Amino acid sequence: MTATRRRGWTVLGWVAFGGVVALLGRRSLVEVRGPSMLPALWPGDRLLTVPARRRWLRAGQIVVLADPADPSHLVIKRIVQVAGDHVGVRGDDPRRSTDGRRWGPVPARSVRRIAVTRWPAVGSPLTRRPA
Repeated sequence: MTATRRRGWTVLGWVAFGGVVALLGRRSLVEVRGPSMLPALWPGDRLLTVPARRRWLRAGQIVVLADPADPSHLVIKRIVQVAGDHVGVRGDDPRRSTDGRRWGPVPARSVRRIAVTRWPAVGSPLTRRPA
């Protein structure tokens, strides 16, 4: 490998590393307040989250989004469908959740954050496994 090519890979590596650091630097903790996500999440659970990007949204993810009825209020739901510029969201407990069954699909731009894991239980999966 030539010195020029090696230097190119080094620069690319540093750019990728910088992107990861910038993303992780914008992480934050969000506390679960209500019972709509039982049994996966309990009131009082804390979630480590990162800023949402439209291209990262996938069915099964737990996200923080603006409540369509009151955009100043944030809610935690699971994505059940991604279609174009909209996402379908549901709470895990349909009896205790106001969600996409009432709102319909919500704009993907209303999704503010993606939950990565519980905090401090770092190894805890949040994506529902297929039955």
